[in-house]
Amino acid sequence: MLEKRKILKLRTDDLVPPEEDRKVELHTFDVLLPCRRYDVSYKVAVLGQMSPTLEFLMRLVKSVDGIGEDEARQFFGYNRVEMEFVLGEGTTPGYIERRTNRLWLTTAGEALFSNGDDGPAIYSVENRRNSFGFDQLAIAPQTHMHLDQLEMNLPDLSLDVYKGGGRASKVVEDRFHYFFRELADREDRDRLQRRDLYAIGSAIPGDRFQVPVRIKVVAQASSPSVVEADLTSWRSDQEMSDRPEIEQAVGRFLSELRLPKKEAVDAHAYRLLTELAPDFFKEFTISSGLSIGRYWREAVSRAGEPRTDRQTIALVGSLLTQGNIERILRVVDYGLRQSEPPKMVLSVPPVTKHWGATTLLRDLNALIRMKLRHSDGDESSEPETCCVCTEKVPKYISSAFDNAVAVAYCTLPPSLEIYLMPGLAAVVLVHAPIGPAGMGAPAPLGFATFDPAVIRRIENLIGDEVVPRVNEDARRLAIERAIAPRAALEATVD
Repeated sequence: MLEKRKILKLRTDDLVPPEEDRKVELHTFDVLLPCRRYDVSYKVAVLGQMSPTLEFLMRLVKSVDGIGEDEARQFFGYNRVEMEFVLGEGTTPGYIERRTNRLWLTTAGEALFSNGDDGPAIYSVENRRNSFGFDQLAIAPQTHMHLDQLEMNLPDLSLDVYKGGGRASKVVEDRFHYFFRELADREDRDRLQRRDLYAIGSAIPGDRFQVPVRIKVVAQASSPSVVEADLTSWRSDQEMSDRPEIEQAVGRFLSELRLPKKEAVDAHAYRLLTELAPDFFKEFTISSGLSIGRYWREAVSRAGEPRTDRQTIALVGSLLTQGNIERILRVVDYGLRQSEPPKMVLSVPPVTKHWGATTLLRDLNALIRMKLRHSDGDESSEPETCCVCTEKVPKYISSAFDNAVAVAYCTLPPSLEIYLMPGLAAVVLVHAPIGPAGMGAPAPLGFATFDPAVIRRIENLIGDEVVPRVNEDARRLAIERAIAPRAALEATVD
């Protein structure tokens, strides 16, 4: 057993040496957090205004109970008129009592010192009733927001760790007290007075709603298939410390990404990578195929940027990480220098859990369309985006593309992803676990290119393996028209 552990450790270190280890962003997902509005009635103690002269007088009387009026006047250096004015401030509301030319605090005056510091404070109690949003996992404040069609179809976070069971209203009352400062600042941000929660009446449940939560999935470069969530683009670490239930639900969501390693199927996908870009992969190809560990290590340690003399670059992580989106757009810019914009953008996604479950997919397609718009700026010249799935098309994918179709089967390996702008640029990724473990989250690995020869090979692959499976004749003809001329050109060149 000890010997086996040593072997696994050596194989893991082979990916990235400890001194070069770092966190790598692999995926981005948007998931829906269930929330609900609650109509909360409560009372707020609001700090009123007190003049400095009255505050100083009350401090003196509290320190020297029964002090003579003349002694107090001489202490502050007031004349008799000024003293009468200040005493009027204290006696009119009943905070100071005058008896036989001496001064005492009344019970009401003593109560003003009950806030724990040395100074008196005047409070008034106000009744309030407002509607507040709380998530249904941690029962923490959450602002309602409008969702578009794509966002409404994103995956949900489960309610398995719902805080409070069936006593939602009671839990909301407790959490309202805990988060009162945050809620009060949000509701009364235009008011300058200090506010303290005096009492909570009731919390009546109202409408349900959902908000998207962005999850960045990261992993250590030495263990790419062991992933963790980064939620800092949604909430700060300090805010997340009050929401452990949400972190637990996100952890369960990430566990759904785990899949078993399929050596033969994944080897086929990696072999296609090397066949599509043989010159790029020649340093990483061995007799059995692609040296995944060596290529992973190189891609992680030296994330390349496209250049005129570097037409193909390595990609680590999915198509939809922020860094990869920026790299892909730069690849498109270089491609536009040597080719006309295509009429179609074609995506063949991998068969992995929750692929494309983020608004970034729609945003990427929109950015690509804008870049490929003809110079006259006419929106009608933008290319059509099409997604060909090998399983049922989720609604969030349908909303991200102009057209999305499903095919009954496909001979391409399920871990392979292709994002193609015919004749211009392309991205090819393999979504498979990397490392010695038998199961793990997929660690996407591949390349982006504007190399015409590589693009023609990708078009041929799609023409042979994907287009014949498309059932809709009109859609099939459109795809064939988009890639057939380039495929014919390659045949002529060969």
